[in-house]
Amino acid sequence: MATWAVISLSRVAAQCLWPRGPGVRVALPCSALAFQPEPPCCSAAGGRTLHLTAEVPAGHNKWSKVRHIKGPKDAERSRIFSKLSLSIRLAVKEGGPNPELNSNLASILEVCRSKHMPKSTIEAALKMEKTKDMYLLYEGRGPGGSSLLIEALSNSSSKCHSDIKHILNKNGGMMAEGARHSFDKKGVIVVGEEDREKKPVNLERALELAIEAGAEDVKEIEDEEEKNIFKFICDASSLHQVRKKLDSLGLCSVSCTLEFIPNTKVQLADPDLEQAAHLIHALSNHDDVIHVYDNIE
Repeated sequence: MATWAVISLSRVAAQCLWPRGPGVRVALPCSALAFQPEPPCCSAAGGRTLHLTAEVPAGHNKWSKVRHIKGPKDAERSRIFSKLSLSIRLAVKEGGPNPELNSNLASILEVCRSKHMPKSTIEAALKMEKTKDMYLLYEGRGPGGSSLLIEALSNSSSKCHSDIKHILNKNGGMMAEGARHSFDKKGVIVVGEEDREKKPVNLERALELAIEAGAEDVKEIEDEEEKNIFKFICDASSLHQVRKKLDSLGLCSVSCTLEFIPNTKVQLADPDLEQAAHLIHALSNHDDVIHVYDNIE
């Protein structure tokens, strides 16, 4: 399962080891960190809180294995491009079609290029700025009491609402007010596993750079293409500042966006995990759905 540690900045000159999983430990410089609860070699001190989250080893996290149900490769690429097109349309709706004046759009276009999205598909999405799309956010409950947030962009809110409700009810979920309280909106900077000099970035180095850049959380995960990436999470207001700092420290950021990050998580039994995966897959396949957020451990 995912390992998790809460770390506060301090000035204690020592070094500690923090367990990451069976037989795996990470050396953390305690000149910069102090743990809560207090370990023998470090004393606690006040300051900014940093969380370290890593799915290590990846094979031990069942949710990371079952969450992404893959279809044929070409169909999966088409699905990714469809969701990116929705993200482009939403960014244009909120900030206009000029990426030089719309940082959110510029970031999404970077992701599109990194995914080798055809230029014609990008241009088609940009030209849809005059459509009467509405941004919609639905709250739901999934199997095992999990919380879901479903982002959508649609020109018919009533039809979209009916479709989402039907998918939820058919797959062990339901519409439910209050799910939003399980999430905080945060800035997220995605960084590849190699730095600008093509050297691999490990979790320990990512942690050190997160502290220096002012991030709150670091997550090491696999993306939809099963590539290892780091997610640096920060306060929404400091998103571009943290990204700029990470880039200046030699990392290669792929994107920076605002996302809903769970503030509480739930563990599900295997049958509920499987059902939750099928529910999220069904929701994600809806033409109007941009992203589905969950709080499953």
